[in-house]
Amino acid sequence: MKKLLIIAATIAALSSVNAETNMSAAIGYDSAYIFRGFKLADESMTVSIDMEFDDAYLGMWTNQPIVRGFDNEFDFYGGMGFEIAEGISMDVGGTLYYYPESGHNTETFELYAGFAFDSELTPAVYFYYDLDLEAFTMQGSIGESFEVDDNSTIDVAAFYGYVDGDMFSYSYYGVSADVVYSLSDTSAASIGVRYSDGSSGPEDEVYFGASISTGF
Repeated sequence: MKKLLIIAATIAALSSVNAETNMSAAIGYDSAYIFRGFKLADESMTVSIDMEFDDAYLGMWTNQPIVRGFDNEFDFYGGMGFEIAEGISMDVGGTLYYYPESGHNTETFELYAGFAFDSELTPAVYFYYDLDLEAFTMQGSIGESFEVDDNSTIDVAAFYGYVDGDMFSYSYYGVSADVVYSLSDTSAASIGVRYSDGSSGPEDEVYFGASISTGF
């Protein structure tokens, strides 16, 4: 019941914003949940809701483990994106990570700022600082989309990150490849494979994911 109340409250808050906004939602399945090099769950279902209005956005993402023994997670985030120079955009905001089933440290809050470049491989770099964990993260990424036909693409991406916290530091990296099929002008389905590894934590892992998304 607690999970349903959290989801319902988030949907109600997002829906109360001006009706001229753009809203999207997605539901997915992942054979593992890897976050910055650490496995936080095995098989999981994910749900996300996003709303954009002008240059601002709000959203909620949740990971609900299918396999017992892992905590569920809710991420509530909001921010603004804007162009700072020709071909360069900036994104600033914050994320509340909430773990309602955890016995301690049930939530942390993180600020972030990122830069994206409208060029070959669409590079981006983000900087994060968790105020509760006192941890700084820097992550860079690249990606490319290859058209297969009028309705489908193959999207590939790679990332590398470094975390520096109180009494710990490590690096992590990964790659992904997804086949994305357009179901309509506003809906799409995807399936793909991911690889993740890092200098700390568990061994490298190959896992799978699939999702369906739609816009309103």
